[in-house]
Amino acid sequence: ARSYFTSDLKSLILDLEVVEEPGQKYKYLSSDTQLLGMILEKATGKNLSDYLSESFWKPMGAKIASPWQVDSKENNLVKAFCCIASSARDFARLGKLYKQHGKWEGRQLLDSTFITKSLTPKFSNAPFYGYGWWLGKYKDKEIFYSRGHLGQLAIVIPEDDLIIVRLGNLISKEEEGSAHSKDFYTYIEEAYTIIN
Repeated sequence: ARSYFTSDLKSLILDLEVVEEPGQKYKYLSSDTQLLGMILEKATGKNLSDYLSESFWKPMGAKIASPWQVDSKENNLVKAFCCIASSARDFARLGKLYKQHGKWEGRQLLDSTFITKSLTPKFSNAPFYGYGWWLGKYKDKEIFYSRGHLGQLAIVIPEDDLIIVRLGNLISKEEEGSAHSKDFYTYIEEAYTIIN
């Protein structure tokens, strides 16, 4: 929780102690995503939001400048684990980019091997999670989706060429025994009702 409010996110993350061997089992940790974002900045020499914008946000035709929350004006470190503000259409474009294996209008924006890997469970104890994407099924159809901490969803059902985006500010708790929220399937069912 401190990561949402600190003005020095880098120090907070770098002061965390490694308590488990990385890559051995599933555990959802925002700090891991933040550390990865910091590594990307160091490797590219660019601010993460600039890198994202140049590499695939603008090339995939995003229509609005999507602000990404930072820790403070002084440090300007992007919160890689959350807090991108955008439109439903631009979040749908991101889902479409993944549905198309990283290709947009004939141009490969993201590595297709990475896309496949990110949409595949890495750990047997977490068949519901890839790399940054939640995974599921609806009536035997494969689903992948992103979700925000306030109930925002970008659900992709490739078999039906369907992308559902929910911009929300309230989150429904996870269904008992499920990785998905109680209302997750309701949004999918309603989308099918609308298009049928």
